[in-house]
Amino acid sequence: MDVEINNLPELNNEGLALDIDDTLSSTFGHWAGQMQKLFGNPENLSVEEIISKYNRAQNVPYWQSKEAKAWRKNNITSNELQMKLPSIPDSKIFIDKISNIVPLVVYITTRPESVIKGTKVWLKNNNFPNLPVICRPDRIPHENGIEWKAKILENLEQQVKGIVDDNPNLLSFLPQDYKGIIFLYGKDSINTKLNAIPCKDWETVYEEVKTAFNGFAE
Repeated sequence: MDVEINNLPELNNEGLALDIDDTLSSTFGHWAGQMQKLFGNPENLSVEEIISKYNRAQNVPYWQSKEAKAWRKNNITSNELQMKLPSIPDSKIFIDKISNIVPLVVYITTRPESVIKGTKVWLKNNNFPNLPVICRPDRIPHENGIEWKAKILENLEQQVKGIVDDNPNLLSFLPQDYKGIIFLYGKDSINTKLNAIPCKDWETVYEEVKTAFNGFAE
């Protein structure tokens, strides 16, 4: 995949990147509750159980109708929705602690550029750090978003020393010699040769960042 890097924002420091959806914002959790009401819940799962079992809305087999896909697409491109998403409990607390260990330099999200306005409003309203936001170009299909993100990380490797992200599929698209650290939020284990650390919650992310970047900011 060809990735335009000329238009990326200038980063003023070296440090850590942050994902947004399902890392800082409870995006799938918010969607799941609504999609259960709109498109059914034949397994009678709670929102938490659906998140644990399927990880993404596009993986839920009974939410694959034309109507459900159209609903997802409309919400992916809705600035209004981005501003209404709940934040993940404790994420802000530990983000502040992490920023004292290693600089936070950029948000990298597979959200389309068309919702960057709503995304920035949400970040500000939830008191997350004021950092550049890199969104997926609208010309790149949503289905190719993770591959695009991997290319961005690869191109920014000199400045972005790692990322906190919830999507294990990211590891499949990073080169084997990638030296950044992937703090895989919400996961208990991972099988990869890359430097990826499973972190079941934000407290674990903080402890692992503290170990990995000890002395980085000195």
